[in-house]
Amino acid sequence: MSRIFISLLMVIAVAGTGLGETVTILYTNDVHTRVEQLPGLSAAIEDERAAASGPVLLFDSGDTWQDYRVPIYAVWGAERTVEWMNTVGYDAMALGNHDLYYGPDRLAHFVQTADFPVLCANLRPVAGVKSPFTPYTFVQAGGLHVLVVGLITDEDLPYLDYPWLTYLDPAEALAAVLDKEANKADLVVVLGHLPVAAAKRIAQRVPGIDIFLTGHSHELMETPVHVGKTVILQAGAFGQHLGILTLTVNSSGEVTKAANSFRTIEKTPVETDRGYIRLGIIGGLTLALLLLLF
Repeated sequence: MSRIFISLLMVIAVAGTGLGETVTILYTNDVHTRVEQLPGLSAAIEDERAAASGPVLLFDSGDTWQDYRVPIYAVWGAERTVEWMNTVGYDAMALGNHDLYYGPDRLAHFVQTADFPVLCANLRPVAGVKSPFTPYTFVQAGGLHVLVVGLITDEDLPYLDYPWLTYLDPAEALAAVLDKEANKADLVVVLGHLPVAAAKRIAQRVPGIDIFLTGHSHELMETPVHVGKTVILQAGAFGQHLGILTLTVNSSGEVTKAANSFRTIEKTPVETDRGYIRLGIIGGLTLALLLLLF
């Protein structure tokens, strides 16, 4: 594994600030159940935690549990990935459109199995229906109270499988959360399963976001995007990189320094026989059903 320094130091000038508290945010997105990347990611996460001088948070921006474009990952790997995320200690994850493709029952199972909250503020259940995910959460990073909000794109959502969900404008949904909760937070982090361009538009409409970790568009952000005080980032896709963002936050909750880098993650040979067996069973059952029908 090698470290690629993308942004040696991004300094946000704030007059008269002290040293502040250092927080490291490790982040992934669009892993798509690439189980061969998980051992390398585990080692990188462990290394970064050991090297950090302050608290470490670990986030994911969605599309982690499914990939219909690769047959084996369309039917296998989600359980293993959830277990891995529990083991390495994710603090929160945004819901991605691919994570919805298993249907409501399996999605609910995965969310219940996860030891961390799965977040989405702009998919609202109709009255009387309880959603398996939650709009936002608070996590503690040393002395900092961090508000974490999830958002999702409207692209490729399986609406027919979720008639009880209503899609909301992400900027409006985020603004509603911040109006209610931002005064309780020292730092606001958005986990958005949406492209960088969409994140820029949201940040222009909604002030108060410190860090916006994105996904969906599979972009490796060699140069982080700044919209006002908001830093927008993304870590490519398929578990090939671990993002490492180190922040200095002063006593007023202002980010005074932000240094971003990536670690490149190599594949590790893993056992996938069970996945191919499951794929074969599902393929055989599908073929039998088609023969019966036609």
